[in-house]
Amino acid sequence: MREHEELLLGIAAGSAQGVFEWLPASSKTILMLIFYLAGLHPSTAYLLGLFLNGSTAAAAIIYFRRELLRMIRGLTGDEEGMRLLKFLLASIIATGLVAPPLVLLVAESLERLNRLSMILVGALYIIMSILLWRGEGINDHGNRGDGLRPYRDGLLAGLAQGLSALPGISRSGATILALLALGKSPPTALKLSFLMSIPATIGGSAYTLLLNREVTGFIPAATIITASATAIATSLIAITALLRVSQKLKPYILTIIMAAITLIVALIPI
Repeated sequence: MREHEELLLGIAAGSAQGVFEWLPASSKTILMLIFYLAGLHPSTAYLLGLFLNGSTAAAAIIYFRRELLRMIRGLTGDEEGMRLLKFLLASIIATGLVAPPLVLLVAESLERLNRLSMILVGALYIIMSILLWRGEGINDHGNRGDGLRPYRDGLLAGLAQGLSALPGISRSGATILALLALGKSPPTALKLSFLMSIPATIGGSAYTLLLNREVTGFIPAATIITASATAIATSLIAITALLRVSQKLKPYILTIIMAAITLIVALIPI
């Protein structure tokens, strides 16, 4: 692979990761497709996609640094910080129980991409849109049940996040959908989902390296560095845009948009 091709592959992979990690479209599946088209075996492409997911954790840490500091202060008496910390720990436990076996299973048996799971997530978003629309008269955008129940919410959202180890299942799509179902408003669901991404994506990258230490040797170092830097930059832009949009749109309109994105990506010929 020539030097300019290495850089272009890195920019393409990093841009896809930085945008689709935060949308209800499976970023690891899109990265898998990019690396597969670059000539890698599907299982190798899948593991590389999981590895690069970790680069977006850096962007989330930068963006949510105040929330992370508040969690630390929660150890010394900040009640809201402690609730967030308990939520995150519960989600980590649930994700850790579900995701690693699925990653191992997929890496060993992957033969083709599966659109059915993305279509299912899109259909669930449509159902959620209808429920939000029907309930708008009772609970307005800023008044929905946002009280955080750390252990319950963390465990259920963490289980949804663990299932996103499967190709076609979007991490953000699954967790946002679960949090909406638990009564969180769209801005709160997005924020909690993005916070959950930090340990999940770091853990996914670390587990991938443990599973196959040579995985990063299948593409040039320049590609990995370019992809990581691009993913961080595009992630910061995407997070900012999505959180602003979620505060301005009615909840059911936002979920309809998410459903449309999911279904469009699922139906793209592969």
